[in-house]
Amino acid sequence: MANHGTNPRHESLHKVSISRIKKEMADVFYLSDDLVIAALDAANTTVADYPATVDGFLAIVMMSGEATVSIDLKNHTVRSNHIIVCSPDSIVRMVKCSSNASAYFVAFSKSFVDGIQLDLATSLPVFMRFGKAPVIAVTPQDVDEIRQVFQLIKTMLRSDKERYRSEIIRSLFTTAFYIMADLNRRDPAGPQAKPGRSEVLFEEFMALLQQHNKRERNVGFYAERMDITPKYLSTVVKEVSGKTAARWIDDSVILEAKTLLKYSGLSIREIAAQLNFSTQSFFGKYFKQHTGTSPSLYKRKG
Repeated sequence: MANHGTNPRHESLHKVSISRIKKEMADVFYLSDDLVIAALDAANTTVADYPATVDGFLAIVMMSGEATVSIDLKNHTVRSNHIIVCSPDSIVRMVKCSSNASAYFVAFSKSFVDGIQLDLATSLPVFMRFGKAPVIAVTPQDVDEIRQVFQLIKTMLRSDKERYRSEIIRSLFTTAFYIMADLNRRDPAGPQAKPGRSEVLFEEFMALLQQHNKRERNVGFYAERMDITPKYLSTVVKEVSGKTAARWIDDSVILEAKTLLKYSGLSIREIAAQLNFSTQSFFGKYFKQHTGTSPSLYKRKG
């Protein structure tokens, strides 16, 4: 057990990469270093005397038995039909598990999530909910639906359909995400909880962002609309979501750009104008800075 007189972020904290998980877990299925799926049971699950962080998101779907998992220093007892979701840099430790415990384990990188077309209105409540309450109780039918999607992902990870395999897997993962979004909507511990002032301001910021992200990329614009300072807006947004206001703005603009490049049929020059970039060249530099690829190459890949 961790010593409560020390800061576990600095003492005995192990950082685990998805690449390491891929190499060390048994019966593992993976997509490069971006996605790992494995089955867990009491025989291959280590009860750790130290906390760890993973450089990506974690999802654990309990199939049977019982376990105690510490997440950010708080113990959670999870049983069959419980789902755990942890964001990057969460401090996680397996405290104990029963001899009949079994689960599906999924780890996926931030870049994998960035490559999926998820609208902010759907994804935001999910990320916010699990950031505060990482465990959700669901029905056996819910678990079976998620298990079947994971099984399809595992099948495609071993498939010989190499040309479109990544796209198929991302589509299936998107399916799993929208199932989780629906479960989050039904869960009384989630959206019905009364938000504090920071959450209210964050939701106001996100509503403004969805309305103006095609025209405005400056934090100051949104802060002025909310009658607060840019510094305070950035502090609140970072506190609530773990990402800065500027990062949310960039992410939303890039999501709009990807959608237009992929589905609109507009030229890159027309898309740059629609997103209020002064020139096509400026748009190209902005897009490449945030995605690592050019708009033309992204458009050609479809």
